[in-house]
Amino acid sequence: MPIPAFSTPRYLAIVRASGWYDLIVTWPFALPWTFAWLYGTLTWLSTSLGLPGTLHPLDGTHMLLANLLGSVVVVWSIARILAPGVLLGRLDGLARFLFATWQAYAVAQGASAIVLGFTAFELLFGVLQWWRVAGQGGVACPAKISARGPAAA
Repeated sequence: MPIPAFSTPRYLAIVRASGWYDLIVTWPFALPWTFAWLYGTLTWLSTSLGLPGTLHPLDGTHMLLANLLGSVVVVWSIARILAPGVLLGRLDGLARFLFATWQAYAVAQGASAIVLGFTAFELLFGVLQWWRVAGQGGVACPAKISARGPAAA
């Protein structure tokens, strides 16, 4: 029995939705003062729920890396919202599988289990963006890319 496929418009809606999710969740990482607030909130939540693992006190290096990550993800989110395409969806899916891997690794190394809440969404959108798209055949990324983006867009 063949695996059902998303129609191209449905798939592009998923790519756009993943962009909106990332924008909403990640924008606080892009700014030092909003990340400090978010990190404090996550620390409080993790402690209140008695989750295993730790969230270490922030230092300048943590802040820099969080702000760099947040800035790149915000821009990447906007790209997927404004110009969703099969290629962007596939690349985002790959990035999500990488993020999920490193998040699971961090938790296994003692990071707070609160990270796994983010991991669930990484895996969900990763699977959806690697799902078969009608008219794309078995190709993960479209071969024809023009100046306007993937041929499926």
